Amino acid sequence: MIQLDPGKYVEARSGDSSLRVHYHEMGPPDGAPIVFVQTGGAATSAWMCWHPTLPAFAAAGYHVYAPDAVGQGETSLVSGERVAGPDFLIAFMDAAGLSRAHFIGNSGGTMSITPLAGQHPERVLSFIASGGEPRASTPESAAIAPRLGRTARMDHVRAMLSQPEISLDDMRRATAAFFCDPRHPAIDDVAELRLALVRKPGQQEKERDAAFAQLQGGRQLLDDDVFRRIQAPTFLLHGRDEPGFYDEADVPALLAAALRPMHLIPHCDAAVLANCGHWPQLEMPERYNALCLEFLHSV
Repeated sequence: MIQLDPGKYVEARSGDSSLRVHYHEMGPPDGAPIVFVQTGGAATSAWMCWHPTLPAFAAAGYHVYAPDAVGQGETSLVSGERVAGPDFLIAFMDAAGLSRAHFIGNSGGTMSITPLAGQHPERVLSFIASGGEPRASTPESAAIAPRLGRTARMDHVRAMLSQPEISLDDMRRATAAFFCDPRHPAIDDVAELRLALVRKPGQQEKERDAAFAQLQGGRQLLDDDVFRRIQAPTFLLHGRDEPGFYDEADVPALLAAALRPMHLIPHCDAAVLANCGHWPQLEMPERYNALCLEFLHSV
């Protein structure tokens, strides 16, 4: 079982909304700051997403922060209206005393960083995106997007969350879909972390509602201008193979849409990992960490 870092809390504000943010922090006090932004999905958290990554970056001399997203892990909205992802990151940075930082995100986390990087370039030193997002709107990806909430993976998630009690086997199957190798040794540990999260009071109901809401829409695609506004050095690091995540026939077009930002962001590198799925930081942590650190050293 993965050793759980208890993390810490900070009060943050965004407009009229108040947040109690749970986050993990490590590394030398004078290290360059990196904010890790977690993946989306049912019963996820910053520690679940980044537990093999944070210690490696701290050991490399960086001061790392990894907040739970609003409604995920232990972060909660205390009062006010829902806070959008980019606004949450600004609120967290202000509360943590960070004027600028490097950003590393996975999947849904990158969708919060992308508009932040374009709208507040003064706060973003660099941007690393993984997990197949952000994804540009192309004719092929636009045709696929409306049905991405209706995949076999999402059908299983909706059925699992509709049960009175979720089994470890069901959570393990849901977790394996994020990996290329369905027998990867990390799957069991990650599934146990997710199961503990979904058993928090009210969490299963919230996750079920979100999963059924995906029947009404697909994954978000972004216009080219969103990427052209990003001036920070950027690195796209995606897994090539997601057999349990998307229909096999759709994967090439979705990967092409995920790599299109390379042609639009002025300073953008890219790498694609074969035999790796949606969570490269968990499936290939040593390669992921090495490639990210090499990029950071270059900027």
